[in-house]
Amino acid sequence: MAVAVCICLPRLSLIGFPFFLTMATVAIYSLFIINKSGGLIHYKDYGSAGRMDTNDSLRLASLWHSMHAISQQLSPTPGCNGIDLLQAHNFDLHCFQSLTGTKFFVVCETGAPNMEFLLRTIYQLYTEFALKNPFYEMEMPIRCELFDFNLAQVIQKDRVALLGR
Repeated sequence: MAVAVCICLPRLSLIGFPFFLTMATVAIYSLFIINKSGGLIHYKDYGSAGRMDTNDSLRLASLWHSMHAISQQLSPTPGCNGIDLLQAHNFDLHCFQSLTGTKFFVVCETGAPNMEFLLRTIYQLYTEFALKNPFYEMEMPIRCELFDFNLAQVIQKDRVALLGR
């Protein structure tokens, strides 16, 4: 289990999503977005081997939120922001926490590089298409077609590149 490390990346442009050129080809199994109180506001399964039902995804999101909060308190490093990466034998779980406390995490194949970059890009999609939507309420499930469409494009570009390996 890794302790959070602050990584500063330059602001990403939403025009053309430049990470497509630098993003490594990896399999993304699922994406979770958790609000600051630990509620699951978005979940998408991208073909992981063991599909979860709604209750399992809610439990996993709640468990991750709790582990993230406990790791902040138990860390011997002052100013720790929680767990950024959880490595298992068959998968990696990468997490990005925004300044508002919203957590974005992906479950992907082991050794996947540049996942922080992908998570920051997904965060930008969230700010552009969900938070700026006048009908979206903070901390509530994301029901924005533009967010879903653009997120699908980001993930699809990565999956198409995966097939070419």
